[in-house]
Amino acid sequence: MPLLSLTGYAVRRHLRRHWSRFTAAALPALGTLGTLATLSGCAVTFPTPTPPAPSVSLINGGKDGVAIPLHVERADQDHARLGLPVVLDGKPVYLALDTGTQGVRVLKSVLPGSGYPGAAPSNTLPLANGAQVAGASVKLPMTVAGSKLVSIDAQAVETVSCQPTSKRCIAMDGYTGEFGWAFSGLFGVGAAQPDDTCCTQPLRALAGHIGERYAVHANFDQPYLLLSPSGAITRDYTMVPMTVAQDGTVQWPRGCINVGDKMTFCAPLVFATATTDMIRVETDTAPNWTGDDGVGKVLVQGNYNAAIGSGNWVHRYDDAQVTIVKARPGANRIVVGLMGMQNIDVLFDFPRAQLGLRASQSIEKLSP
Repeated sequence: MPLLSLTGYAVRRHLRRHWSRFTAAALPALGTLGTLATLSGCAVTFPTPTPPAPSVSLINGGKDGVAIPLHVERADQDHARLGLPVVLDGKPVYLALDTGTQGVRVLKSVLPGSGYPGAAPSNTLPLANGAQVAGASVKLPMTVAGSKLVSIDAQAVETVSCQPTSKRCIAMDGYTGEFGWAFSGLFGVGAAQPDDTCCTQPLRALAGHIGERYAVHANFDQPYLLLSPSGAITRDYTMVPMTVAQDGTVQWPRGCINVGDKMTFCAPLVFATATTDMIRVETDTAPNWTGDDGVGKVLVQGNYNAAIGSGNWVHRYDDAQVTIVKARPGANRIVVGLMGMQNIDVLFDFPRAQLGLRASQSIEKLSP
């Protein structure tokens, strides 16, 4: 039995309704998204995304968890994203759920007030699509799906731009799908990363510790976030140890990827619902079969048979799209994006410093 009453048909209907409403209201003369992506320097503005009404489902009266439905939307270059309605300082805001980052990052212009208490100086977050966002960290009151109000440190994003190595990225006009078009920011619920200490992990800040353990089901037919799942719900997950830093922060586990007969690469294994690449290998040392380039540049992209593993868990893809990118020194990662998570559920268990993984099929055949 499905955990939620949300059906695949309902998701598709919502997506079509959102798309038609958006194009009618904001893009009457621009035509396709491809046309929009080629504009440079134009004063294009979009209406602030309107979040759907929040809702929850209690599994077995709440004994087995609290399920929050996610919503499928289209963002940059028509790529799908998962949306979550959140309330910040009393205002409903629509954010993209991202399991690959940590913390709430919201456009400062969307916030209902000003003069929020500062939490940290301005910092910059580079995104995988070549964009970057910058702004100071502030203290904001937050609630999710009717949860008790809590105070978090969140980034109030003031600028959205391209990274120096990607001068003509999707953000060259000052917005992206996550920041200004389909959503007003990111709701980062992932594990900690060494170079990202900006903000409070929002689920872990929820009252009553209900967000210390949660699962993400990213499949487009029925995506949801499940808080405090019981052992009965999660008994078939394979648990792998997460990395615990010297300061006690819980980080992503180590994993390895095999790309055809080309390479085997090991690094922190990240699952990122806001990443468009299916599988993204970020390496500071170029493989001997790709050639080399500058930091942030794609070294090669193609379809390969791939296997990803961590601990006792292994998942295989037939003919998966793999992108290999040059990383800065020491920033190696293996990133499984939203399209690579369509058959993988991810369980974050921070009290035990474990990541749980469950696949609906052991081998994904992606070509006919």
